[in-house]
Amino acid sequence: MSVRVTTDLDEAALTDVVREIVDEVTTATTNEARIRCPVEYGPLRASLRQEVDVRGNLVVGIVYSDLECAAYVHIGTGIYGPEGRPIRPVRARVLTWQPRGGPRRFAREVKGQRPNPFLVEALRHVAPGPVDRTVRY
Repeated sequence: MSVRVTTDLDEAALTDVVREIVDEVTTATTNEARIRCPVEYGPLRASLRQEVDVRGNLVVGIVYSDLECAAYVHIGTGIYGPEGRPIRPVRARVLTWQPRGGPRRFAREVKGQRPNPFLVEALRHVAPGPVDRTVRY
């Protein structure tokens, strides 16, 4: 004996349920990213935004920052970044900067900044499943 069951899915209702779940994960990721964001980058922490888009039958959650420094913090710079080489001056002989509360510094080159993938780590912390490194800059 076999039984045949036919169901009708309300795709709009299903999309709404999935959108709510994605919105919860996106909100949790944004909050966790603000915690994990380096303290010395207060403007970066404040610039974190989120949105949820429905693209056809795909629901996408996005956590992002409009600041240029976000990618530098996330993927690193200099020898630690994608270029893999030290930072050297382009139009001058030396680089110069003044750290907070310290004396002015000069250098012919600097190593750069190690990556701090706080967004991916935040997602890994809150995601209900495995996370790969699909991050666009």
